Amino acid sequence: MNKLKTNIIIDVLMMVAFAAMSVTGCIMEYMPTCAGGRGHGAPILGLGRHGWGDIHLWAGIAVLVFLVLHIILHWSMVDAFFKKSIKSWLLRTLLYIFLAIITLATFVPWFFVI
Repeated sequence: MNKLKTNIIIDVLMMVAFAAMSVTGCIMEYMPTCAGGRGHGAPILGLGRHGWGDIHLWAGIAVLVFLVLHIILHWSMVDAFFKKSIKSWLLRTLLYIFLAIITLATFVPWFFVI
């Protein structure tokens, strides 16, 4: 498969995952609750708050995975931008280290809860 098709597939999958995250977030926000505001509310399409929360969680993880793949596939463009914008090799290296730390901080905690 060529790079353009791969990019389009990853971008479409990322958009679908983001839409799922958005829809499930809205469902959980506006899901009717039991009397007194307690409980998990009446099921919607057979799923309660926890079921929708699980879908929301996995859609969010999918968005992160597809975002990282998107950045990897566009790395030459990102690198060219930083080389043009930041002339200092040291500052660029520090920026890349910072971005790597942020990426790890986003993903590593999930290895301990899943």
